Amino acid sequence: MPGIIDWDELWRATHAGGFHHHHGQDGQDLVSHWDSRARGFNKRVMKNTERAASQVATLGLLPHETVLDVGAGTGRLAIPMARLAKSVTALDQSIGMLQCLEENMAKEGIENIRCIHKSWEDLAEEEIEPHDVVLSSNSLGVLNLKESLAKMDSLARRAVYIFTFADRRRDDGLADFLSRGKNVRRRHSGPADYLVIYNLLADMGIYADIKILDWQSSEYYSSLDEAVADLREMYEIPAEREAELREFLSGKLTQSEKGLGMHRRHRQAMISWQKGEPVST
Repeated sequence: MPGIIDWDELWRATHAGGFHHHHGQDGQDLVSHWDSRARGFNKRVMKNTERAASQVATLGLLPHETVLDVGAGTGRLAIPMARLAKSVTALDQSIGMLQCLEENMAKEGIENIRCIHKSWEDLAEEEIEPHDVVLSSNSLGVLNLKESLAKMDSLARRAVYIFTFADRRRDDGLADFLSRGKNVRRRHSGPADYLVIYNLLADMGIYADIKILDWQSSEYYSSLDEAVADLREMYEIPAEREAELREFLSGKLTQSEKGLGMHRRHRQAMISWQKGEPVST
């Protein structure tokens, strides 16, 4: 029965002050945090082209369509989408991320991506034209969820797709390593984020589809030194923990013809809805 739970208020209550997207380390603001991590992030995420291609394939993009990529980052999805669609608008609040995206575009010979340096929350609807498809992949770092979802719906002509974590558990042991010895605030208990999004959409009169995707991925390094350096940069691990990190990776990495591999598995939810009038039967 709609209205028993205020899903928008529940989202704010469970994320206020602790949302992982809102603050970097040492009180660093969000934009500076991602600006400083952009190149390391780019190097990491642009490796996994197979997963990106699988995600993009689910969108069913057509050559005449336009896509708005909310929180596009360095173009992990924007670049493969641009190969299929007429154009992609890449929105991100980090100039460092967009600079990497523009470099990736140049390397790939992609010219049909327009970059906009602005956060989704700060973007007014009248500032941008509607697109056929609106996409958000792990980028709903907002406190006003209902407002953000309504804006996505308003700016989409054909469909909206939201990819978000189904859980934050990873079986590579890295999360446990990063939190070891720290007084880490555990994530809130209660409904997983994707369930809050799904139920809020239903209360808004938007009846979305939901699918749980099970991803397996591997990252390979030429040496233990490279793996240590890469993870130290990506996760801002202090120098005094380097020996501990080296020991952890020595027991975790596996040797193959591709190099030293770190393997992980996680689940992601894909929430989507189509626009337009229902098909009559």
